[in-house]
Amino acid sequence: MRISLKVIGILWIGLLLIIGAMLYNAYSRLKPESIISIVKDQVQKNYPDSELSIESIDYGFSLDFNLNFQNIDLKRKGKKLSSIKELDLKIPWWLILTNQGNAQVNITGLDIFIEHDEPGHDVLVKKISHSSHKIRVSLPTYLSEAKYTLRAKDISIRDLHNSRRYFMVSKLLVREFQYGKNSAFELNIPITIKRKDTHYTSDLWLFGDVTPAREEWVLNYRGEFRTRDNNEKFQMEDLVIGGKANLNTSVLKVVSDMTLSIDKKSIANGQFNADQEMLNFDLKITALPLNYFGFIYEEIRNPYLLNPEGVAAGGIKFKKSFDSSLASVQGKLNFDGLFYLTEKDSIPGKWKISFRDSKWEVSFISPKGEASFFRRSVVDMNRNTVTQYIEELGFSGLDLGLTSAPVLPISKFLKTPPVSYYTTTFSYKKCFLGDRTLDGQFQYGHTPDQKFYRAEISDQKSLFKINYAGVANQNSLDVEMTNFRWSPSLQFLAPFFSAQDAILHGKIEGRWLNSWDTGQWKMGLNGTGLKDTQGRIPELIARTTAFFDLDSKNFEKQSFNFFGRNGNFGLNSLMLEGSESAKITGILNSKQKSYLTLTHPKNRKLKLVKKEILEPYWMLKEEI
Repeated sequence: MRISLKVIGILWIGLLLIIGAMLYNAYSRLKPESIISIVKDQVQKNYPDSELSIESIDYGFSLDFNLNFQNIDLKRKGKKLSSIKELDLKIPWWLILTNQGNAQVNITGLDIFIEHDEPGHDVLVKKISHSSHKIRVSLPTYLSEAKYTLRAKDISIRDLHNSRRYFMVSKLLVREFQYGKNSAFELNIPITIKRKDTHYTSDLWLFGDVTPAREEWVLNYRGEFRTRDNNEKFQMEDLVIGGKANLNTSVLKVVSDMTLSIDKKSIANGQFNADQEMLNFDLKITALPLNYFGFIYEEIRNPYLLNPEGVAAGGIKFKKSFDSSLASVQGKLNFDGLFYLTEKDSIPGKWKISFRDSKWEVSFISPKGEASFFRRSVVDMNRNTVTQYIEELGFSGLDLGLTSAPVLPISKFLKTPPVSYYTTTFSYKKCFLGDRTLDGQFQYGHTPDQKFYRAEISDQKSLFKINYAGVANQNSLDVEMTNFRWSPSLQFLAPFFSAQDAILHGKIEGRWLNSWDTGQWKMGLNGTGLKDTQGRIPELIARTTAFFDLDSKNFEKQSFNFFGRNGNFGLNSLMLEGSESAKITGILNSKQKSYLTLTHPKNRKLKLVKKEILEPYWMLKEEI
């Protein structure tokens, strides 16, 4: 049968009219005014009295309807609730006619704003929503039954009044999303931690599937951390996260169980909860490598915990209310490790770390309790600095020389300005020093009112005691020694005195304002059995005897009686006893003439030897 060109033309015209009618019908349902009307209707249902504004709209027609919206703002009572820099919709026209097809939604720069209640200020606006408020969305059939491929970049929850971000998603991709159907998704969350002037940044990449329903979505996910900066204190490359989450869309609430693993071995598990008002995170740790806590080293740092290694167990809890600028974090960790007395000497035991917001506690105890440590500190979380701390160390039945090695020498204490307020206490019970058993205590620190250094070591026959106090510019120092046998392992008097052996007896009293050399001093010291003495005081004695060609090391018994007043110093007597004896007296003055006189008490027939001293050698090279 032959068909004329006229019939063919009529059929083509009819087909074009049908297609045109379908396209017109589709366009009339999808024109920008219709879309905006649908969106505004949904906004008013969920956020009464709000205003939706769109800076510009652009649309085009090809195989898809392309709608582009620029700078969308949602406000209520003059306060911004959310904004979108750009929203791009691509909807095939046959989706509108057949309710089948795949639409594309591209979003860039979505910001959701939260206004919190600052202490002492009235709340400017109410919260965006309450737990009793449910978000309900009703869409035309041709949109509600469609499949969507969603691409979003730079999604943030922000503070309304500043640039602070509570949460951010860099990238979100959901393929062929549809209610009741399983869809794949990809999510990228940047994690940035600021410690002082350094930022540690990683990306959490999550991959999984989502099955959305009208009231609840179910998500299965697995992810990994990718560190942008190769920083040894913040390295999370090997950490894998996985779990299952439920999203209640009516109240925007997420509940998720999660696990953390390394090399397919679980190291932690926990739960994550978030809604429009609160974010909660609770993690139970079973075997987390300690190098993952390198970025909090400032909070736990102390001279006795060096390069912690191994694994830790415990838990961490984090809570954040979106209507407040405050967040709460608390946790406990424990691990086996070493307590370092020196770089080479250590004691094995168990470390424990606990914290609640800015308050941190670190402790250590050895298996038999012979060594213990406790430190409580307050941390400025914004600056990541310790503002104050109290620490206590206790030793029982151990070597006093070794366990006193960490004690700060008094000279270093006086010269080092504090970076925070602190108190350090060392306690010794029945610790041995050579063939002796002694008790003792060192305590020093800085408070807002004063600085202090106190020490006492004693047994039934001997005593060594120091008491220093500094208030404003006034300083006082008292040292008392009663038949105290010195040991070369003791370092707390460095660089003033050390010896291979010595028995010390006497007192030192000092009072000064800004500089020690202008103060009032009395010094009466006796030393017997002196061997290999070193330090500022033995050096002062040696230089005094050198004026008379005497070597102080040849005298195993020495008595040093010295005084100072307003810059003038006097040597009442320096008694030297050994194979021969000598006595030196003198006046030492940095502004007037100084002299020393040598006499021999056991041989009075010898003439006095008097020498003028031109160099103020008695002035210490370093101030106290």
